[in-house]
Amino acid sequence: MKKVSIRLTEKQYEFLESLVISGEYANVSEVIRDAIRYFMKAKMKEMSESEKVEEMKWKGENV
Repeated sequence: MKKVSIRLTEKQYEFLESLVISGEYANVSEVIRDAIRYFMKAKMKEMSESEKVEEMKWKGENV
């Protein structure tokens, strides 16, 4: 596993910390990893849909 440092605003950190305090996550790192998984899934879906649109355009279909 890689270690990455990021800067967050106070408000961003407080929100992440509130998820830990509520018991939803064990720590802030877990919250961030979950957020990244969600982002990756959404981006992969977006990219997949974009590729389908490009493929349809290439085949001459109206999109």
